[in-house]
Amino acid sequence: MMSTPTVAQLVTAIRAQLSEVVAPAVDDPAAGRVLGMVDHLLQTIAVRAEHEIEWMVAHVDDVVGLAEEFVDGEGGSESIALALNRYRAEHRPSLSTSAMTENFALANGVLSAILETTVSDDGPLARRARDLMRRDVAHAVDVVGDFVLVPP
Repeated sequence: MMSTPTVAQLVTAIRAQLSEVVAPAVDDPAAGRVLGMVDHLLQTIAVRAEHEIEWMVAHVDDVVGLAEEFVDGEGGSESIALALNRYRAEHRPSLSTSAMTENFALANGVLSAILETTVSDDGPLARRARDLMRRDVAHAVDVVGDFVLVPP
């Protein structure tokens, strides 16, 4: 028995029960495929539940820091400054999932402004912006994996 389980631990326990108790009782191949998809989704949920806030905080901090360098340096543009000001005005000082998701979206607006402004730039700040975007996309792929919905 877990006295103070995390969400990830609860989801892992559910996966174990589905795998050990339910899966052996499923004879229908279509139902087995659905059970496999559910297991993969639960695995993804467990990973996200354990790390999502940490990942979003790091991404937001990196994007905002980069935008501040653009605005303070010679590479600044009005669109980057506007996006950064919007982030500062609308971000929520909370670590709740809903607040962090909103902050993440605001930060991605800032990153979009940087990428649009630097589309033909190959300077160090522009390269860092593209690296942030690539890292975010790669991270999302790592979390979700090779998940493909297979019809039953």
